[in-house]
Amino acid sequence: MKILNISYSDIFGGAAKSSYRIHKAINSIEKDFKSNMLVVKKESKDKEVFTINNKILKYNFKIKNYLGIILNKIDNNINPKSYNFFSSPLLNIINKSDFDIINLHWINAETLSVDNILKLKKPYVITMHDMWWICGTENYLLNNETFWRNGNFKNFFSKITYNKKKKLKPLAIICPSRWLTEMSKKSFLFKNSRVEHIPYPINHKIFYPKKISKLKKHNLEKNNKIKIFFGVFGNSDDKRKGLDLLLKSLNKINPKKFELLIASKKNFVEKVNFKITFLNYIHSEKELSNIYNLSDIVVLSSRLDNLPNVALEAQSCGKPIIAYDVGGISDIITNGKNGYLVKPFKTLLYAQKLDKLINDKKIRVKFSRNAYLSAKKKWSKEKIKLKYKKLFLSLNLN
Repeated sequence: MKILNISYSDIFGGAAKSSYRIHKAINSIEKDFKSNMLVVKKESKDKEVFTINNKILKYNFKIKNYLGIILNKIDNNINPKSYNFFSSPLLNIINKSDFDIINLHWINAETLSVDNILKLKKPYVITMHDMWWICGTENYLLNNETFWRNGNFKNFFSKITYNKKKKLKPLAIICPSRWLTEMSKKSFLFKNSRVEHIPYPINHKIFYPKKISKLKKHNLEKNNKIKIFFGVFGNSDDKRKGLDLLLKSLNKINPKKFELLIASKKNFVEKVNFKITFLNYIHSEKELSNIYNLSDIVVLSSRLDNLPNVALEAQSCGKPIIAYDVGGISDIITNGKNGYLVKPFKTLLYAQKLDKLINDKKIRVKFSRNAYLSAKKKWSKEKIKLKYKKLFLSLNLN
């Protein structure tokens, strides 16, 4: 069985990394399964990932993205969004290929339009990395709106996109988190679709507990201060990732006890009363694993999230995590066992729980042990590839 995974990128961004890991997991099933990726932006050197090499077509993608940015600025929709209005050359490549099934991942940034998907001549499944597939143009709805269930979108662009999505006919919807699984089942768009819950796989040969006391490249070493790690692929000022909430909590804790490590593409210039070390965005997974292992605690403060890689990777390295109980986070953290789940968005309570972790080494050790055991059980590539095998074998591809 030949599977083609479609994604904007292979490793550029959280959804891309997850898509790539799924592709690698499928390829490790057995010889009868062959997976490739077709992307717009190729970052890896993987020969099983291919992209468009035509310079004119690549330039057209840039123009379409630029038009999308302009549209974003004039649109009155406050949510993060993707339009997918423009036709893509990927459609012809897919339809002319000899793949048996297409797995559509994060296909925003004009990777494929909804009209393109409706013209696919191949059977396809959808892997959801956010809420876009059950919304209009929105990737996430940050204010807990429920109108997505019946598609009562007031935004003009969302209405257009949502109505087009009514015609989609995927063989299955794959949801990495229980949260997205339940959302998909409640959605008018997929109420008659097959919905499967399959988490993201993590490579436990890279992300695992190890003793790291010093990282010369980042001028970091273990000392008397607890190291708290916060990582985000994009800019640290992304409202959805909630750094502003985290800073409010950290400002309520004794600054002499900890320092904050931030890995992101953009630093911020906000006054705080504690030490911050900016690491920029970490591309290397081995390097990222070392940073997790040097850290004592990993924090998330997202207003909404699916199944963030930072949490999966950190947990696989045996790190206690504290986060708000939103989206799919409860799939990762069992409150009081391997970390703390805090009611959204109680910054004082978050500070209290974090302060408890900082001051109690016994709890950190207990959470660390449980975190690693939980990660091995839930995110193992060996277990997750079998779920994909079972799914693909059960599909009617005729």
